[in-house]
Amino acid sequence: MKKGITVIICTYNGAPRLSETLNHLAAQVVPKNLNWEILLVDNASTDGTSVLATEIWEKHNVKNVPLNIAYESTPGKLFAFQKGITLANYEYFIICDDDNWLSQDYVNIAFNILDKNPRIGAAGGQAIAVAEDGANFPEWFEAAKEGYAVGEQAKNTGSITYRASLWGAGLASRTQLYLDTYKTFPSLLIDKNNQRILTAEDTEYCLRIVLKGYQLYYDSNLSLKHYITSGRLTLNYKNSLYDNFSNANSIMDDYYLALKFGPNGTLSLFNRVRLTLITPIRYIFSSSTKKTRQRKILSYLLPSIISPDSITSKIKKLMSG
Repeated sequence: MKKGITVIICTYNGAPRLSETLNHLAAQVVPKNLNWEILLVDNASTDGTSVLATEIWEKHNVKNVPLNIAYESTPGKLFAFQKGITLANYEYFIICDDDNWLSQDYVNIAFNILDKNPRIGAAGGQAIAVAEDGANFPEWFEAAKEGYAVGEQAKNTGSITYRASLWGAGLASRTQLYLDTYKTFPSLLIDKNNQRILTAEDTEYCLRIVLKGYQLYYDSNLSLKHYITSGRLTLNYKNSLYDNFSNANSIMDDYYLALKFGPNGTLSLFNRVRLTLITPIRYIFSSSTKKTRQRKILSYLLPSIISPDSITSKIKKLMSG
């Protein structure tokens, strides 16, 4: 894969938002020897998104930086992004949502972080919220802003692998690593029963690469503005967003258990032995809800005795594959 970086924009009816997003990309300051491109994935838009994006980029006349268009008919950002990543021409990628305004050095900083340290699997930065028409944010927004991928993801620049997650907005990572991570093991967030995709595909990806031994990195110099429309600043939208997070957390918890109790987990030998003795007793006296968690723990601590459930089994195969 060629040395360089692909900015992937997944959008559904993004015409009203794309102008500023592309303006900020056109203003990127990068060395002449850094190859990069923009790949816009039109996720079944009906508002002329692709035509408008092409017109905007042509007006900027950014030399040697193409805007390539791809189409994905299946609704859902996960499907759109996975279509895009297969078409990326460069070794690294940045996820730029259609409402993300990247600072002018974002592409260059992201490239250097990944290129200088092969053990960094993904990197992210901070986001500043910008409300539509300069409106004031509601009182509840400050407490909920992390759900909107707004704020700082750490206090200081450096490894945040211990968090095991980065926001998808502005996330920079390795193209082949992403392809390898999902090649054999499709996302567990696709609910086949009701045909919906749970939010948190960015968290799932980060958890998977941490399980593979890669680091997550935060750099405060990676900065973007997150434009938030008025429709997304209602309590109904916020509650729906967090309900989706809650549903996804049941699956994310399985990944966190793998990080803690798996063969390369954070448990000391003493705690592993102690839990091996105590967990069967907890299992016997647990409520039906807690029994599920205790059984999952036992499947890691006593794999020859306790068979894993289907999700735990897939995660264990992912770790060993």
